[in-house]
Amino acid sequence: MLLSFDTQSSVCEMRKASFIALLGLALLLICSVPITSVEEVINTSFTISPGAKYGPNDPGTGHHTRIHLILDKSVLKGEVIVEGEGIYLTVNFYNTDHLNGIYVEGQYSFTIDPADDLYVFTFDNTEGHIESLVRFRLEEIWTRPVAIGSPPFFFAGLIGFFLFLAGLISSAIVRIGKS
Repeated sequence: MLLSFDTQSSVCEMRKASFIALLGLALLLICSVPITSVEEVINTSFTISPGAKYGPNDPGTGHHTRIHLILDKSVLKGEVIVEGEGIYLTVNFYNTDHLNGIYVEGQYSFTIDPADDLYVFTFDNTEGHIESLVRFRLEEIWTRPVAIGSPPFFFAGLIGFFLFLAGLISSAIVRIGKS
C-alpha cells in the first residue's frame, strides 16, 4: 500500500524530529557523566605548647570549599596525627556538629559530608601538660558532571540540551499538523 505524499512527508519529518531529540539527549547524557577530583588542600605540621591553642586564624587551619552549583558535591576528609599528649579538635561551621571538642590521641580521621563553604579548625592543648606535635591533612573530594569545569563539554551539553528541545518541539509541531 502506498502512502500519500503528505503522509510520507509527515513520517519523514517525525523521524527527523525524533532523531534530533535523541541526538540531543545522548549528547546531554554524555556531558552529565559524573567525575571526581581529589585535592589535598591542607598538609601542615605544628607544635602546640601546654596551655595553648592553635587556630582558627593560624596558617593551615582554615579552608573554603569550591563554589557549588546544583549538580556538584564536596566532601572533606581529614586526618589528625598527634605525637605527645592528646589535644582537643574542634571544627566550626556547616555540618560539623559531630566535630566539637573531640579528644585526639594518636590518629583521628573524620569526614564532613556534604561540605559547603568555610571551615576553621582549632587544636586545643589548654588542658595539656606537655608539648604536642600535630600533623594535619585535609582533602576535598569534589564530584560534578564532566561538563562543569570543561568548556568543550559545557558547550556540548548546551548544544545537546537545545537539540533535545528542538527535537521535542518539532515533533509536537508535526503531530499537531497531522491532526
